[in-house]
Amino acid sequence: MEYNIENVKKYYDDFRLYSYDDLIKQGFIESDALFMSQIGVPYNFLGFTFFELEEFKTCVFSDEKYIQVGVFRPHDYTSNGIYVHLVSGKIVKESENDIVLLNRDLKTFFLFHLIFFQEAKKYNLKKVEECNTYGEEVRKKFEKIDPEAMENSEGYWSTKVEEYEEMW
Repeated sequence: MEYNIENVKKYYDDFRLYSYDDLIKQGFIESDALFMSQIGVPYNFLGFTFFELEEFKTCVFSDEKYIQVGVFRPHDYTSNGIYVHLVSGKIVKESENDIVLLNRDLKTFFLFHLIFFQEAKKYNLKKVEECNTYGEEVRKKFEKIDPEAMENSEGYWSTKVEEYEEMW
């Protein structure tokens, strides 16, 4: 099944578009700049909050430059920065001791969410067997599209998918 990335807009209400030229000046790779200027990113989305361009800040982790584009607040009492690597475009989030990969770029990050939502519509997720099948199918798709994002068994996507694969 082909996924139209523009359909991700159906899953969030308010989104922001950035200036392509301003993003390039900040150091974003072209594919991220195109995505952020043509599709856009949500203000708030499943615990993720994305900043205004003026709020972006450059950070360094292990001698590598990143731009903080937002925060991830899975709970009211935690907050982890969301960063884009300037050379590769990889999107990462802070963890307790380091940063961990979310996806190879912003477009893939939102594509994974789109797949996660659209595939869920095919299954009755109140039935254990269908939850397990859903989890397995989503994992296969994710591993094919962005295998590095699925390598860490404690990573964001691995744990999200595992919740369905090992239901009850």
